[in-house]
Amino acid sequence: MFVHLSIVTKNIDDGEKVADLAGAEWQVKYTTAIDINIKENKIFFDELIFLRRQFRNFIAHGAFGKDGETFTFHSSTGAVPVLMPHQKGKNKFSLFGDISFNEDEVISLLERFIEHLWSSEIQPAMYYVMDSVLPTILTMANDGSYSRAMVSMEDMESFVKHLNYQFDQAANMDW
Repeated sequence: MFVHLSIVTKNIDDGEKVADLAGAEWQVKYTTAIDINIKENKIFFDELIFLRRQFRNFIAHGAFGKDGETFTFHSSTGAVPVLMPHQKGKNKFSLFGDISFNEDEVISLLERFIEHLWSSEIQPAMYYVMDSVLPTILTMANDGSYSRAMVSMEDMESFVKHLNYQFDQAANMDW
């Protein structure tokens, strides 16, 4: 989503830039698409990066730390997280453990973030990327079409209506 938002909001306009952004770290994608100089965007960035570091990395990749975090070993099926529960006794390592977090808080954060995006300065881009079902078109980033449509929701809705008409005309071969 951040890559598509970047095309619409920041005029990322060539394949090489898109490929570089697609291969970039999550933080780069976020900060390219969303202005973290805006206080609320920065707050969400910090909360999401904390969530990502604490849970995603822990569960998906493992980490090695003094507070019971995991490390991984590689098997024929891929990386396997191994916990160090810091328990006395013969079992110093475990493949199972108490990896838990408050799902309701995580879901609430994600819902608040999505609501924020829909009410933020990138609302028109959210409409284009998430609701219009139109592709992101690099030449429209290059020629300023997206920039002009980003002025307001009304401008973006008009732009989407126009593009849908153009797609319908092309599908019907009514040039």
